[in-house]
Amino acid sequence: MMFNPVLLVLAAGAGALGTLIGGMEAFILYGFVLIVQTVLASAGHDMTFYNTYLANLMFVPCIMFNGAVPATAFASKRYDIRAWDTDRSLAFTHDPAVLLVGALTGAFGYLGLTYLSAKNFPGDAGACMVVTVGVISRLIWHNRRWYNRDAVRVLSDPKRWVWNLSLAALGAAVTAFFAVKTGINTVGFMMSAALLILQLFPRTDTFPTTHQITMAAGYAAVFTGNIWIGVLFGVLAQVIFMVFGGFFNMGNGALIDPPAVAILTCSLLVNLLF
Repeated sequence: MMFNPVLLVLAAGAGALGTLIGGMEAFILYGFVLIVQTVLASAGHDMTFYNTYLANLMFVPCIMFNGAVPATAFASKRYDIRAWDTDRSLAFTHDPAVLLVGALTGAFGYLGLTYLSAKNFPGDAGACMVVTVGVISRLIWHNRRWYNRDAVRVLSDPKRWVWNLSLAALGAAVTAFFAVKTGINTVGFMMSAALLILQLFPRTDTFPTTHQITMAAGYAAVFTGNIWIGVLFGVLAQVIFMVFGGFFNMGNGALIDPPAVAILTCSLLVNLLF
């Protein structure tokens, strides 16, 4: 990705838009954007405009989703919202300062993504920027706690581990199979992102977060051509997601996105090991 001042302005607008619709909702939109991208590309359409301005800019998580992360942390100091509640629209604040924080973060996400891409960063550059923005947000709008003291008790439940690792193995296996067959490492990730829409409805709000599983499995399977290695990394991503999320996320201030931490770690390991 090359630097372009027009794209920088669009990224700022995307960050502000992310604050208006909510971070989680912005990420769900990204899943549908990727699905449309894949369908159109498979049908032979010219994807230059779509890729340049939509799939790889306006809707990419390190720009649009990222805009909502520090904006929510900032808004939590002024309004009735928790710093980690990035699934809420911030339009209720009617505060231009909140929009400004989102816009600046969107621009920062674009600059960071451009820099890391130019330097051939050996991992998922987008996930790296999501994690970076989360850490910076927590440092700026600090909270008294950085970790959950009762995480050990929660994570010591064997039923929780059996359920989550079984889910990870199944999701990773399906993803790895299709990733190897198609050569598309985001084949499972885009479905996981889109299916998060189910969490917005009362009867399906317990639908699990799986994009860390499918992205890690897709990376590993396409990189190595081995389905079983894809499964291994999908399970590893779920372990990282559970441990990091349990200790360092909810209740501890600005969101440091656990799926992004898992994807970043696994993508670096894939590049390092293979």
